Amino acid sequence: MSNVDAGLPSAPAPVLDVRDLHFTIRKRPLFNGLRLSVSPGESVAITGPSGSGKSTLLSSVLGLVRPDSGSILVAGSDVTKLRRARLAKLRSETIGAVFQFGELLPELSPLDNVALAALLSRSDRRGGFERAQRLLDELDVPRATTTQELSGGEHQRTAVARALINSPTLLLADEPTGALDPDTAERTAELLFDLPRRHRCGLLLVTHDRHVAAKADRVLHLEGAALVPAGGRAAVA
Repeated sequence: MSNVDAGLPSAPAPVLDVRDLHFTIRKRPLFNGLRLSVSPGESVAITGPSGSGKSTLLSSVLGLVRPDSGSILVAGSDVTKLRRARLAKLRSETIGAVFQFGELLPELSPLDNVALAALLSRSDRRGGFERAQRLLDELDVPRATTTQELSGGEHQRTAVARALINSPTLLLADEPTGALDPDTAERTAELLFDLPRRHRCGLLLVTHDRHVAAKADRVLHLEGAALVPAGGRAAVA
């Protein structure tokens, strides 16, 4: 009996649904039928050795790398089939990303860095700056003249605010704590893994740090061109 037949609420559609992904680079299979789903409010961490394809997977979700076959649905749209303009619109409206070194513009203030992402998505100027300041205040980022004045943790929290400014349904994080000292990394990781609950987005994070990964709802290991539960052998459905 289905949930609908039983009068039960149906499970929410995944914000990310990767199906049967194949990708070969220099004659080496990087993904071989890879499958993955992330639900709203869920955090998933992916670990694996260097060169296993963790960052390539995130690039594929962003549409920056085209797989050989398979599909990658973000909020119901298959990024492998979108033209450039539609893909850019999807990224702007539904995906937020945090990288290891933040990738902020150093000459701009934290406020300008975050608001710029809203303005590029054609948000109204005043509303974009107001939302940016609210996020920065919520994440305890000081009102600095440039991001060069920020500590490492403040820099990453600014990057998180920028990723959240357009209310994404999917948040991607690529080694977001890799350049931080242990205490700052711990606080940043706790912040990131709290975001799905607070913002009802899905979080997909890749990391070498098993301590950081352990904070996720699910931990998967990428090796041998496949994703498996951490410590397990079964393929991920």
